[in-house]
Amino acid sequence: MKKGVNSIMKSRKTAVLTAILAASALVTACGSKEYLKDIKASDYVTLGNYLGIGASAEEPTVQDGEVDAYMTYNILKRIPVEEVTDRAVQEGDTVNIDFAGYLDGVAFDGGTGADYDLKIGSHSFIDGFEDGLIGVNYGDTVSLDLTFPDPYINPDLAGAAVVFEVTVNGRKDVDSFAQSLGIEGCSTEEELREVVYNALYDNAVAIYENTIETILTNTIMSNCVFKEPPAQMVERFAQRIEEERTATAAQYGMTLGNYMLASQGMDETAYKEQFKTEAVTRAQQYIMYQAIADAEGLNPTDEQLREEIDASVAFYGYESEEAFREDNDMEAFREGLMKRNVMEFLKENGNITTIPAGTN
Repeated sequence: MKKGVNSIMKSRKTAVLTAILAASALVTACGSKEYLKDIKASDYVTLGNYLGIGASAEEPTVQDGEVDAYMTYNILKRIPVEEVTDRAVQEGDTVNIDFAGYLDGVAFDGGTGADYDLKIGSHSFIDGFEDGLIGVNYGDTVSLDLTFPDPYINPDLAGAAVVFEVTVNGRKDVDSFAQSLGIEGCSTEEELREVVYNALYDNAVAIYENTIETILTNTIMSNCVFKEPPAQMVERFAQRIEEERTATAAQYGMTLGNYMLASQGMDETAYKEQFKTEAVTRAQQYIMYQAIADAEGLNPTDEQLREEIDASVAFYGYESEEAFREDNDMEAFREGLMKRNVMEFLKENGNITTIPAGTN
């Protein structure tokens, strides 16, 4: 399978919030210290050593079973169950079943499931289970006399003769679902699985890069001496952190207050204070990045900014550059591009080690 393809679906708003853009035309009020361009970074930080910094992380990889798990819990659950009346179950079908397993006439733990999606031929169940469904009419119930392998993960079932009662509820047409997504080159289940693999790999790469960058940032910060960052800048980052947490809460169908209470046991006063603490650290990080950019000539050029704007307008489907500018904090995105330049410089001039997968 290929690597490096973009994730299946991204919210334009979410993706744009992480884009890296800038525009020199946008300015803040006179005297404001909300953005990095309004201050001299070296007034707020004394840099220590930032070259040759060591960092390591496990190589990005997609573990066995990850694609199957993603398909089961994120894709198949979205596909309706179709009644099939013109043929029986075939190899390669994705069937929806109810099942119950019995040992000596008694249902055993872990042997019962309802509304379960199973691809025939995936070998997800013990030998004979999937083969026993081939030729069964949709809507029918069948008894399967099977034997668990020996050894088996559950020693109580190792080598045991059991009976599974299985009802085949219907079929899920994964090919049609793949076609409905409108993803170029994705019209079959196998092509959809490849898209899922690529998305999982991209996520693994992002985790790897974030781990390296976090280690570099924290190590370099420990070598610096900071003065208190401007209050307006801290407030901007605190607001951004609150927006990020609110978006996360919305993914779980929760308000920010309910999410923070459930996940961290914090009331509004407590989490507001935490956001401010995090904002101070983030402001110091960006001031440090800016000081390195100033020292090493890493500030975004007009050409680089133009390329980022053009690429993002096209990628996120904006009607025009003007619409993109109206929808984004352009100066904040210039800072993001500056940070990206600095991080690439630090990695190129650092001691980065990639740990083989599975050795940690």
